[in-house]
Amino acid sequence: MLKNKDSFKVLQLTDLHIGETPLNADDQKTFDLIKSTVKEIDPDLIVVTGDLIWSEGVTDPEKSFHELIEVFNSIEKPIAVTYGNHDTEEGITRSDLRILERKLLHAVEKKHSFIVEDRESYCVEIREQNGDLAHVLYIVDSGANDPLEIGTYEFVHPKQVNWFYDVSGLYQQEKKQATEDLLFLHIPLPEYHEAWKNGKAYGYKYEEVSSPAVNTGLFTSLLLNKQVKGVFCGHDHDNDFEGSYHGIKLCFGRITGFNCYGDLPRGGRVIELQINQSGSPK
Repeated sequence: MLKNKDSFKVLQLTDLHIGETPLNADDQKTFDLIKSTVKEIDPDLIVVTGDLIWSEGVTDPEKSFHELIEVFNSIEKPIAVTYGNHDTEEGITRSDLRILERKLLHAVEKKHSFIVEDRESYCVEIREQNGDLAHVLYIVDSGANDPLEIGTYEFVHPKQVNWFYDVSGLYQQEKKQATEDLLFLHIPLPEYHEAWKNGKAYGYKYEEVSSPAVNTGLFTSLLLNKQVKGVFCGHDHDNDFEGSYHGIKLCFGRITGFNCYGDLPRGGRVIELQINQSGSPK
């Protein structure tokens, strides 16, 4: 993707939870909100951080996903997606969803795609007009339920951590100067707890942070990389806060979907990538 101006605007949507077809009134409200928000914000890129659909108890989740694709195609903006714990609970797999993704007319080009246990990680490159690398967005599928049953939710796979370490190293060799890079996933990293507790967080926290109990060290790799300035997740519908932890912003996206629990007003998070005095994304 090319960066045509001094800043690059990303709209994060999360937890849409599109349900059974024919769609109910709440799902229609979600579609209307997506369209109106995109019109108002005019983003350069949309990133959806998981739980695009419900699948448990849904007769044909492919139809639900197709309805969502039609909405995304109608707004004509580049889009990147990753999946959450509700997308593939029943009747559909992540491989199935990735095949359906091919119907997205404005899907981003996935760089360095890597799949482990049917979970895809990939990069979105944002380049200057002259071809120089401006930013790297890392999109990581954080999984669903904890297969070890130590906690409730899945952890970033160790092979995904190795993937990040290797790929980010390749980008560092290419870069002519330091860049502000971002990482997107569905389930918050364990460090989100510390980001709230250390007193440097602000925003809304109306429920416990639903991180995995097992920490596989992705955040440590981010610290060693020194290029990733922010992490953005979804998953917790009643949390929308931003905390700073060892110089990296850990942020929740604002819940977008109406067809699920949560008292926060629905919306999205806007991220402007530009170098300011702190070198961090606004």
